[in-house]
Amino acid sequence: MGENKRYGGAIGREIEEAVVRPRPIGLSDAELDLAHHPMTEADAPIAVRAYVRFHESVIRPDCEAIGWTDRAVKIRLMIRNGPVSEVWVWASAVERREHP
Repeated sequence: MGENKRYGGAIGREIEEAVVRPRPIGLSDAELDLAHHPMTEADAPIAVRAYVRFHESVIRPDCEAIGWTDRAVKIRLMIRNGPVSEVWVWASAVERREHP
């Protein structure tokens, strides 16, 4: 295959990887319903493990809880070689873990 003439070889590959990088699927605004279930922000991130859904599969990574409602938890996670993501998941999908 030829080089990407517009962006060059290495830069073109980086752009392609960023475009196809998996992104977690979080709860919708309707599911969160923050008007009826207000959010509490964590004073400091809490070490947790959570089930996180992607289009491709479900994973259970170590992550941090940074906020919650009575039904859901906002987590922060970093996928290998990817950006940090923040996503809402159901509270029942989250459990505390000991700090590493």
